[in-house]
Amino acid sequence: MSKHSKWSKIKNQKGVADAKKAAAFTKYIRAITVTARHGADPANNFQLRIALDAAKAAGVPKDTIDRALSRASGEGGTEELFEVTYEGFAPGKVAIIVEAVANNKNRALANVRHILEKNGGNLAQSGAVAWQFTRLGVIRLNIKKTDELELQMIDLGVEDIKEEDNGLTLNTKPENFQKVLDGLTKMKLKPDYQALEWVPKERVNVSDSEIREKLDTIYELLDEDDDVQNYFTNEE
Repeated sequence: MSKHSKWSKIKNQKGVADAKKAAAFTKYIRAITVTARHGADPANNFQLRIALDAAKAAGVPKDTIDRALSRASGEGGTEELFEVTYEGFAPGKVAIIVEAVANNKNRALANVRHILEKNGGNLAQSGAVAWQFTRLGVIRLNIKKTDELELQMIDLGVEDIKEEDNGLTLNTKPENFQKVLDGLTKMKLKPDYQALEWVPKERVNVSDSEIREKLDTIYELLDEDDDVQNYFTNEE
């Protein structure tokens, strides 16, 4: 999201300070709770499998994960959660998509609007931004590319392979995402990262320092918001 490597950022977030862990864990728990509504068995619920893998990688305790699964199945009371997606523009003509899981849609909307407008951005109508992105499965592998490996990835259904930050980033259509991950497991390759993302068709380069500061503030505030699960931009 920022000038720094996205993959370095994800890695660093795993060592987040204790003061921020509770807030971070809330996001993972909500993701598990929402996805588990469609079945509590990750073998038959691909979205839950992704949510569980992300939570474990972030260090969420097993008993916390188990409680989230129990709540999703109706044990111990349930909290009504809503999945919502917002589209908007940040300074520098940067397009942004925000995914949230909230127990209060009005609060989530107000918070995202405030974060954007306070820092020179604005919310947009549904569809105003999404057309600039493609929904893809994104997988990060900490390995080098070889011709043989590339052919194997293509056979699995990988659409694009990028060499970046001393590793590989794989893009696949959502309908092939599970097949690719299952294939990697059989090849004994464990991803450092896996998620469904909104990937920009074209990217915008931001060089102005004032705009850069506003963008970094927006990203930081979105990271800190309990309701925001993910956000995606077309910034270079």
